[in-house]
Amino acid sequence: MNFRTTLIIIVLLAGIGGAYFLFFQESADETPNEKQRIHQVYGIAKENVQQAEISFADAAYQDLKVVKGTTGNWQLENPFHADADGEKVNQMLDDILNKRVKQHLEITGLTQYGLDTPSITLTLWTAGTSPAATFLIGKKAINFSVYVKEKSEAHIFLIESSALDDLTKSPTDLRSRSVIKFSTETVSNIQIQHRDKGLTSQPSTVNCEKRGDTWLVTHPIEAKADAEEIETLLSELRALQVSTFEVDTVEPNVPVRLENSGLDTPRLQIELIDGDKTYALHIGSAVPSEGGTQERVYVKSVHQDAIYTVSDDIYKLLNKSAFDLRDKRVIDFQRTDTVRFAISTRRQQDEEKTVGTKNYDNTWELETSTGKIKADAAAVDDLLFGVDSLEATAFVDKPVNSLASYGLALPSIKVAFTQRGEEKPAVLLIGDPVEDGTVYVKAEDSVQVARVKRSLIDKIALGTAWLRDKQVLNFHIDDVIRLTLLHGEESLTCQRLGTNWRLTAPVKENANNAEVNAIIYELDDLRADAYVGNEPILTDTATGFNSPQVQLTIELRNQKVYTLQVGRTDASGHFYARLQHEPNLIFLLNAELVPKLKTTLALLRTSEQGSP
Repeated sequence: MNFRTTLIIIVLLAGIGGAYFLFFQESADETPNEKQRIHQVYGIAKENVQQAEISFADAAYQDLKVVKGTTGNWQLENPFHADADGEKVNQMLDDILNKRVKQHLEITGLTQYGLDTPSITLTLWTAGTSPAATFLIGKKAINFSVYVKEKSEAHIFLIESSALDDLTKSPTDLRSRSVIKFSTETVSNIQIQHRDKGLTSQPSTVNCEKRGDTWLVTHPIEAKADAEEIETLLSELRALQVSTFEVDTVEPNVPVRLENSGLDTPRLQIELIDGDKTYALHIGSAVPSEGGTQERVYVKSVHQDAIYTVSDDIYKLLNKSAFDLRDKRVIDFQRTDTVRFAISTRRQQDEEKTVGTKNYDNTWELETSTGKIKADAAAVDDLLFGVDSLEATAFVDKPVNSLASYGLALPSIKVAFTQRGEEKPAVLLIGDPVEDGTVYVKAEDSVQVARVKRSLIDKIALGTAWLRDKQVLNFHIDDVIRLTLLHGEESLTCQRLGTNWRLTAPVKENANNAEVNAIIYELDDLRADAYVGNEPILTDTATGFNSPQVQLTIELRNQKVYTLQVGRTDASGHFYARLQHEPNLIFLLNAELVPKLKTTLALLRTSEQGSP
């Protein structure tokens, strides 16, 4: 190719490029005018829209009207009155007003564009009684477009055909699914009426009232309410969503029929007072189940004359008695600020006392008749947390004329908790047991008698046995100089010689160091699962200490001697055990631990025998 030919080709390409730029490429000045969005062309900002009406040529769709209230909330006013979902209405307006105007067309007739009988008519008001704009939406065009005309203008324009989907809405699409709207923070009164024995019974009523920051049950009893229970009830009720919209009132002043929904005689009614407004919800009968579908009930919000269905969880949530809503805590104190506790237990004519004191390093010590001992941190935490969160299973609501009737005039147990900076302790009185497995209790500064489950009370009755440190022995493994083991037919003694162990009975030879040290380590880590209290008194025969299954004796360099005796098992499968020098301090060992304390002569002997 010569230079002349190449030059001609370059000139032709430049000409084609220039022609394309001149005739096909849109200018920067033209793009904003031709591709502006609807809200820019007509000056309608989404947030300024106060009312929108949508009408359809297809009779299968219902015409819609939504109006923004003075508080900014959207209301559906046609085809019936209901709360609208503000987020969904705003999204619909945002979608249509942000559509770009693709092209303007000057026309002489509307029929061929479907604008003489538009499929959708959208009218928007921003203020006053006259609409800001009315958009007629006609047929679809090519390139995923649809013809649109603003009613007062002669020309038409094209926008994306997705506008048809944006505006083709049913009342259900736009209405709010919240059943009842109120502020959980400002509700001051709650009334619940429920029929315990069927629809023919008179409803029982529970009233709650908020005074200051405190919720109280005011009927049928007067008591402090469970604030957490109240807050959960209000929160769940506020979040309740409609499953299905069943019946709406279309004609004004014509109430919906309630008979088939059970709402003519509601099973449950709840009424809330929120400032100067009252809200109420009625719960009717259950919706017939259809093969494994979620259970639902009919409900009606009194401020909206309509029937909905919701999950039947709401009935379970609201079907509360006065006992359910009242504060069931028995005693009020701050467990994290407790620095001392004292448990006084009456046993016949004697009184036993267990006192725990918190040290500066946050460890606990127990004061006993033999001196101070380390407390079990986990057990102390269980005591403090257990009593602080102790809840009644029932209350004695009739007037308590005599505490003796409940064993509380001279309680069998008193537990006092002294808090940092407080002179007077909080005291729990524990009285008589009840046949149903509960115990009567009362806070000393309260007139209220309650029943509580006895599991925690049984532990408190153990006193020191429950709260003492569960570490059985306290020694350094290098200080052990002699080990004697008796079990079954085995009777073995080992002596430490330097760092090694030697069998001294029934034979004299070097011992298996690893086997002996394994037993020493088990003793060093030995922990009781629980200590056994003094009642009932356990005999050596009952515990098996008259003929121990295992007896281990260790002697230390400082001449201290500890002998561990392991007896028979109790009903739970634990082994009774004790130290011989404290015969009345009986504890329980895990059944898996006991075999680790046993060994045999064969295991203790090494492959190389020493001299006899």
